[in-house]
Amino acid sequence: MKRIIRTLALVFAVFLGAISSTSTAGAATEVLPDLRMRKLGNFYIQQASNGEKRLRFTTMIANAGPGRFELHGYRASTTVARMNIRQRIYNTAGAYRRVEIPQASTYMFFAGDGHSHWHVYKLQRFEIRPLDANGKEGELKGTGAKTGFCFWDNTVYKLSLPGAPQTPYYTSCGGSTSVNVKMGISVGWSDKYSAGLAYQWIKINGLRDGNYKVRVIADPQNWFLESNNANNGTWTDIKISGNTVTVLRQPY
Repeated sequence: MKRIIRTLALVFAVFLGAISSTSTAGAATEVLPDLRMRKLGNFYIQQASNGEKRLRFTTMIANAGPGRFELHGYRASTTVARMNIRQRIYNTAGAYRRVEIPQASTYMFFAGDGHSHWHVYKLQRFEIRPLDANGKEGELKGTGAKTGFCFWDNTVYKLSLPGAPQTPYYTSCGGSTSVNVKMGISVGWSDKYSAGLAYQWIKINGLRDGNYKVRVIADPQNWFLESNNANNGTWTDIKISGNTVTVLRQPY
């Protein structure tokens, strides 16, 4: 009789273990985005009509996965100037949870700067610092004029990444009468800001000719959830000589 009881107990334990294992294997897990700045390019100097000397360049912010980077803006009515922001964090089952971003941190605003739509305030940061003869960085000499960033799938990054859609999914950033806006970057895609776009510059009046490091950082305040915050920045060493810019060195 004792042997039968032991056998039944063992069978029951194996049964419970199998249920537990199946439940664990089938549980959905969250997949976070991974923002990554791609190589900077198209450096040139603009002498503006208002007397500003501007260093212009192209930036691209990519999503290296494994999850999509998606933000939702919302406001009570069209009379409210700013939108609050929620980030959607998806899981492997396709469901999501909402993460509210305090408006004291960032928000969406509408701008008619040649590409009229909603922008996220200070999603990226541009910096320029001088380099001495040994390549050591000096103090900050300038930051970017651009403060608003709308992002969508407009440039391919790596469509071979797991979960990367082969065609763009995020394609707009709403209009002036929108009360709800969805914008994002899919896994394997990036958003490109060309050097000639409005406010895509650092004011460099007063900077001497010499070598400088230009650094661009995505989500510099870590407002948004990611799988890796350590790879959000990129840099380029340049040489400024009069109105000429020469690229000296880049990380990749």
